[in-house]
Amino acid sequence: MTQLDDQQIESLYKFTRQHFVEHYDLQTELVDHMAHGIEQQWSDHPNLSFEQARDREFKKFGVFGFMDVVEERQKALSKKYMKIVWSHFLQYMQVPRIIGFLTVIGLFAYLLKIVSFSESLFLGSIVSVMAVYILALMIMRKKLKRKKEEKRWMFQDMLFNQGAMGGIALIPLHVFNILNGTAGISSVSMFWLIVISILVCSMYLFLYIMTIEIPKHAQYYLEQTYPEYKLS
Repeated sequence: MTQLDDQQIESLYKFTRQHFVEHYDLQTELVDHMAHGIEQQWSDHPNLSFEQARDREFKKFGVFGFMDVVEERQKALSKKYMKIVWSHFLQYMQVPRIIGFLTVIGLFAYLLKIVSFSESLFLGSIVSVMAVYILALMIMRKKLKRKKEEKRWMFQDMLFNQGAMGGIALIPLHVFNILNGTAGISSVSMFWLIVISILVCSMYLFLYIMTIEIPKHAQYYLEQTYPEYKLS
């Protein structure tokens, strides 16, 4: 069976990039798949040119080309990412970390109840966390930019680019606006202050995990996902 040479393999990589496949891991998977198909076509139809065999293989992907494959991979890796996030979160629900987490919740609820400027405290905590989040995001993106030399890996982008999740940090701000528009935070019962504190602290814990903790372990998760990543 006739096999593709290095130049033709590189041509297939270029072909995938031209059809909006940006990530090296998915490019490699598609190139392997198409190369096998092209070689099989040459076995059945020896007179086909490389371009003809390539285009025949590409047509098998349907009207949307590689986009369906890209979306499926994104869904699979998104599930994997959320499992990682949950595993980190659940680690904080175990002793001794849960003691610190519950202490923060209790202290936050207590301060909201007794401090006369609880509205300012609540708003100040939101602004402070947002500032830290933006700073952490800027640092992560600088690190990712340095790592992106030639190859981009889909899961790497997921691990480092969680800018869209910053909306989580704004949810407590909406809670503040609702409470401040009624009788004020300090007038809310202790039960609801505890509920609010649990929700706020949990959301910020998720934000911390996604923007700081997981990127610290990115190398491990990338090597676990892509055995060839360590060699790249």
